[in-house]
Amino acid sequence: MTWVRYAEADPQGLAALVGGLIQANLERDPPRAALLRPGVVVIEAHDATTVVTLSFGEGDVEIRSGSSSGTDVRVRATGEELLALVNTPLRLGFPDPLRAEGRAMLLAIATRRVHVRGLARSPALVRRLTMLLSVR
Repeated sequence: MTWVRYAEADPQGLAALVGGLIQANLERDPPRAALLRPGVVVIEAHDATTVVTLSFGEGDVEIRSGSSSGTDVRVRATGEELLALVNTPLRLGFPDPLRAEGRAMLLAIATRRVHVRGLARSPALVRRLTMLLSVR
């Protein structure tokens, strides 16, 4: 089953990486598809000057390069920090404060090295995003 759609015919860089990660996680664990509910997320790797928009629908996600207006959540970090985020152990969909890697990610978010705009307004969407991206 294909849950990920791309706006571009030949996705590159961050769009291909994020889309491939979500698709692989859903293939490995199909019940995660229940996390695919409406919302718009922008992910920016500011050190690589690359941005992707994830438009979640009921049961699928469209990924396109570039930013979008009407965004519910925006995650801004370096590429290295984004990789650390997908590798961070989760507890209830958020970084696990009982594990060193989880505490490190929570510190990065608290100090805004990893900036998550919309966390207070849309915590459920942030939770679904981290669970869809998590490789753990």
